[in-house]
Amino acid sequence: MSGSQQRGRQGGTHGRGQSSVEEYLHVVTHEEAALLTASGNQFPFQEIKQKTGADVLFDPYPSPVPDTKLVIIHGSRSQIEAAVRLINKKTGTKESLSTQAQTFWLQWVEEAFPELDSRAYFLPPVYVNRVPMTRQSFASQNVLVLQQAGQAGQLAPQGGQSMASSFPQPPIVQDSDVRDDTAMQRVLLCLQKMSEENKEVLLGISQLEFEQYLSESCYTAAAAKLSLPANLPPALPRKWKQGDFDVLLIHRHYGLVVCEVKSVGHTIQQVSISPQDADNIRKKLKVAVSQLDKAEAMLSHLVSDIAPGLRITKTIGLPNLTGHQAQQAISSDPQLIKDLCRCLGTQDPADIPGLCLCSDQLSDQRAPWDVSSNVLRELGNWWQRRVAGSGPDSHMTSDVYKNLAARFSGPATTVVVPYTSPPRMSLKTLGQAVSHTGECYTALMTLYPEQVHLLNMAPCKLFVAGPPGTGKSVVLLLMGAKWLLLGVDVYILSVAPWSRAANIMLCHLLKQSVNIQQVTGVSPGQVHFLQYDFTDKEQVEKAVKDLSQVGETLYLIIDEATPELLSGNFQKFVAKLRAEVLFLNLWAAGCSRPDIPYWQVEYLTRPLRSPPAIVREVEQDSYFTDLIIPYSKRDVPDHTDGPTVKRVCHRGQGHSRDVIADCVTCGREVASILRSLRVGEPVNVTTTSATATSTSGGTAPPGLQWRDVLVLAWSDFSDYRGMARALGDAGIPAQVMKDDDLEDMATARSDVVWLASRHHVRGLERKVIVCINDPSIFSTRFELMSRCTSQLVIISTERQPPKQ
Repeated sequence: MSGSQQRGRQGGTHGRGQSSVEEYLHVVTHEEAALLTASGNQFPFQEIKQKTGADVLFDPYPSPVPDTKLVIIHGSRSQIEAAVRLINKKTGTKESLSTQAQTFWLQWVEEAFPELDSRAYFLPPVYVNRVPMTRQSFASQNVLVLQQAGQAGQLAPQGGQSMASSFPQPPIVQDSDVRDDTAMQRVLLCLQKMSEENKEVLLGISQLEFEQYLSESCYTAAAAKLSLPANLPPALPRKWKQGDFDVLLIHRHYGLVVCEVKSVGHTIQQVSISPQDADNIRKKLKVAVSQLDKAEAMLSHLVSDIAPGLRITKTIGLPNLTGHQAQQAISSDPQLIKDLCRCLGTQDPADIPGLCLCSDQLSDQRAPWDVSSNVLRELGNWWQRRVAGSGPDSHMTSDVYKNLAARFSGPATTVVVPYTSPPRMSLKTLGQAVSHTGECYTALMTLYPEQVHLLNMAPCKLFVAGPPGTGKSVVLLLMGAKWLLLGVDVYILSVAPWSRAANIMLCHLLKQSVNIQQVTGVSPGQVHFLQYDFTDKEQVEKAVKDLSQVGETLYLIIDEATPELLSGNFQKFVAKLRAEVLFLNLWAAGCSRPDIPYWQVEYLTRPLRSPPAIVREVEQDSYFTDLIIPYSKRDVPDHTDGPTVKRVCHRGQGHSRDVIADCVTCGREVASILRSLRVGEPVNVTTTSATATSTSGGTAPPGLQWRDVLVLAWSDFSDYRGMARALGDAGIPAQVMKDDDLEDMATARSDVVWLASRHHVRGLERKVIVCINDPSIFSTRFELMSRCTSQLVIISTERQPPKQ
């Protein structure tokens, strides 16, 4: 769902007590909706308004559940209940308000998670880290600057125009936050991989706050009717809502598993631990026991009306400690040993480390995504000891499992991710996670401090080099915006057919910057787009002649300059133009070194525009040589590791023997993946229909649109239309790219899926990239996969992914 399609209003409560005004979502079938509008009544709810005082109307947006329609009711709690009774009377429905709501929650979950009975789902589908950054303003542009943990405020001016802050700053991210996120992500990546490999059927939820359970305001009237015990368990303190489940697993057979994750031990380098480290570990374990006891009491209370007596298994995640180190730490504290035995359900203190999830069972902290077969074996042994060894829980039937899923992951419960930049996002399905990941990396311009320094120093002539997705185009864009703010004209130059798209996009964004600057009362310069082909020497001469006539001062930007592909013509162009123009301001960018002696070159090598899952794929390309500098470490937390790369194997029955681009079967598989991500749906299935913002502050990200997807191959699709035909047959608006479509595609003007070649997409980015990978072409990863900012789909003849 695009930003314009999301709901502008918020569900909520105004005032206090029974007389407060609430918004409630009531669900009716299409047949029931027809009964309410029988006899051509254009205002079916006037009678309800007169009799109950509640304002009632049909939601104009489609329901997230097929064959249903949502009715929005505004009023006090008693007015809402009276309105629902009257609607039920008119439609002949005998179910209570809470029963109807829970039925809808169940339908919602079955629609959002279609394989609920056969696989594992994790909410959020990707773990989102807290990223330290400050919000700055540069040339009327809103910019995020990545920082070290614990830093906040403005960057010190370093010459030129400083990036003064005029925006509310994100919360400060401390070192402890980064450590906690690293530990949690490592645990979750391993649990997800184990669940996938072992075909576990479960629902995993991370960092669910107690108060988020059934917290959506538009369902509070129904939640209040649930038959939960009137009194809270004695184990819950007065401030019972101030707690959360680090990791909550709802397993189809084994009941509930709750895990408290502690990042303690990150500084320990030796097998033996110091007395100070041991004391710190004991303190954290005592807190973990207390938190698990509270979580157990809360879970018992919340599920008591569905399955009283349901098994609750407790465990502690210690990803930075080995089992031996944990045993060392607790050995001198008899009371802690006693508490841990009770909490973990054992009588033998020697069992304690094996019942905790320690680093012995987890991936290497330097590569948490690499869950090897050895790790899976150790993790499986832990799972057997702690969870599966007791056998299935007789209380956990199929109906109980689905009802728990509907309660904990349905539309009435908010699942939000840590927030460092507003708004705080609620993520439930993979489609939302894909959209949010792309937004994290591209929605706002983001820079490293060294890039800020470069912009502040602003040399007259600069070439920015580095691998894809390191912020080169962003730097050019901001410098262009700064020049425009001075009131001078800026020229954007495309030097070859393959650089047209990037420079068209840059020109488009700079024109938007002009509009922003004009609103603020500034009289900026104008943007001009020029196009040449420097593979032709005559075009070089023409470009020099045209630009030298602009005047003695020239402001010029060239993106996707690739000197090594232009047979020295790019270097000749720069030398001749420098001789003709007295005051030449020229900033250019490309992946390779320019080899121009008198030109300042800066190298940007830290990944900036794609999550690690994409970078790991791209950096395997053998194209990285002395000419193309490889990526360096980011040294700042990533927003997320990113969605897992999806792979389609072009082999077997039904697949064309010809090129992949002409394979209808591969096209059908791609269509299935896009549909599973809910691309192109008018309403995001993971949000309630009437509210985009929850009472817990969680906002759904924009839904994926067709324009967020590119299908890419090394060569043109013009002669191979099998995949385009398969996508079209699936109802997906797919178009084969032609040269005349370049501006349309570069600016994402049309909401279609473009099928394009490498020459069409240099410098462009999309949230979803479907890459036809030809292993015989050494730069496919470098040129195609690097265009992805979130979900990568690779179609290849290879059955297994290469080792990373």
